[in-house]
Amino acid sequence: MLDLWVLQAIADNLLLTGKVLHQKWRTFANHVRVPADEQLSLSKGWLSWYKSQTGLKQTKHHGEAASALPSNVAKERLHIQKILKDGGYAWHNVFNGDETRLFYVYVHFVF
Repeated sequence: MLDLWVLQAIADNLLLTGKVLHQKWRTFANHVRVPADEQLSLSKGWLSWYKSQTGLKQTKHHGEAASALPSNVAKERLHIQKILKDGGYAWHNVFNGDETRLFYVYVHFVF
């Protein structure tokens, strides 16, 4: 039940945390009447095992990255790779658009 719920949660772009997974597991265990003394302890080891078995990975998003859906990022990455492969841009004209570097260059010129 937990595996099916996780798949649906991912499809719905829900935030999955260890605490959420623990709570859902307990909800499902109670739903099928697993006695409290027979329920798993749900340790950090269990969570690590579950994540490795299901392919879940921990990610942290900051700034603008936090507002982008991973599915859209993957789709756009493939689109950009196709443009580059088809010769839309010469490799020597492809640049990193990291805004942080521009900030430091600006600060450098101010002083």
